[in-house]
Amino acid sequence: MRKIISGSVNAKENNMELESFLKNRLHLTKNEISRAKFLENGICVNGKRSRVSTLLETGDLVEVLLETEDSISENLTVSEKELSILYEDEDVIVIDKPAGVSVHPAGRKETDTLANRLAFYLRGKKEDSVIRIFGRLDKDTSGAVLAVKNRAAATRLERQRENGTLYKIYLAITERVPDPPAGAVRLPIGIDPENRRRMRIAADGKTAVTHYETLAVNEGFAVVRLSLETGRTHQIRVHMAAIGCPLLGDPVYGDGAVSGIRRTALHARSIHFLQPFTGEELLVETPVPEALLPYTGCV
Repeated sequence: MRKIISGSVNAKENNMELESFLKNRLHLTKNEISRAKFLENGICVNGKRSRVSTLLETGDLVEVLLETEDSISENLTVSEKELSILYEDEDVIVIDKPAGVSVHPAGRKETDTLANRLAFYLRGKKEDSVIRIFGRLDKDTSGAVLAVKNRAAATRLERQRENGTLYKIYLAITERVPDPPAGAVRLPIGIDPENRRRMRIAADGKTAVTHYETLAVNEGFAVVRLSLETGRTHQIRVHMAAIGCPLLGDPVYGDGAVSGIRRTALHARSIHFLQPFTGEELLVETPVPEALLPYTGCV
């Protein structure tokens, strides 16, 4: 697959070298520029193939041809179950993942994951696209999941994740009310040596920072808004349990199924990022699942 990205030179960029424009304005990597040089009409100014040393003038139209050679794995079994799509363009897709569905198959026998459903959806559209998911959610966690359709978009979104432009806001119900009601948990997280499927607070673990804010209190439960500086396995669940406020329904770090909830009360409420090529600011929100509504009220 190939993709054209373009940009018009503004007055401040007059007399700028084409290579600088490609790096600073179109955010192309050195490898992307090198590959484009060897494509027919790979780098053009006003429709004419140009050298990267070309000096640009105000109003020039720069176009670059990118290779986005990626495809859905031939070995990935498709699942015909429906997807709830919140946003989609030619580069990215945001899905509302239900609780109880894994993001990726854990083995050959698992064939109804988000990746399997995406494979079926994209093949139905005859899109030979990659599936790369940014910021996986635990099986029991619901909410916004971002998937990327090509390598060039993935490179840009990885950069956004590193600089904090790509982030999620989570909504959780805790068994007790946090004290103080807002703050940050800064405790390192590592694998529990007695149960490698479980994480724990560990002095020699990886740095982990979770910000939280109590939005409402309902019969001893708290509705909490959370955001992450780091992305460790089970981070929110481990950190909230560490301050005495495990998530409602959490079978690993809390008391499991209580008060009618048979899932961990954690939901990725929204995701913020920039469209990888246009730079458009995108905020995609997800509805609160029915199972959590009785505890969240109108939050």
